[in-house]
Amino acid sequence: MSAEKYLGEWRTTRWERGFAALRKFRAREGHCCPSRYHVEGNFKLGDWVSLQRYRKDLLPTERKRRLDAIRFVWDWRDYVWEQNFAALLKFKRREGHCCVPTFHRKGELKLGWWVASQRRRRKEMSAERRTRLNKIGFVWRVESKWGRLRIDHGSCRNASRFAR
Repeated sequence: MSAEKYLGEWRTTRWERGFAALRKFRAREGHCCPSRYHVEGNFKLGDWVSLQRYRKDLLPTERKRRLDAIRFVWDWRDYVWEQNFAALLKFKRREGHCCVPTFHRKGELKLGWWVASQRRRRKEMSAERRTRLNKIGFVWRVESKWGRLRIDHGSCRNASRFAR
């Protein structure tokens, strides 16, 4: 067997091992977004997933199709944003406002920090994301009772009183 053919078979086998590990991970965790350093069995799944994202444009169509079929996360930043947005919607339904205390967590999500970072990044974020946040009544500027601007606030019970 030529070295080139051997290397091709090795890559195919490695890809199949990665795909099998990802399917196992997804069945257990419910998503396809393992941490960068996650190891599944003795397979470095986090590295493998990162490589698939990096080489997306070079992947054969069939491999992309298989990854899409299990809802592979091509852009983890978008995935995390959507997870936090969904958590913010639940928070609003429960609390009646979007002023999340800074240290509020929802499971593994640090929702309060995410809300504060959206305020800080308002000018950098896409118009689509700003619009989505505006539609749910996101409060971009919050002032305290003492009149000082509070971006990373701890509480916002009377949001309408302090919002601008």
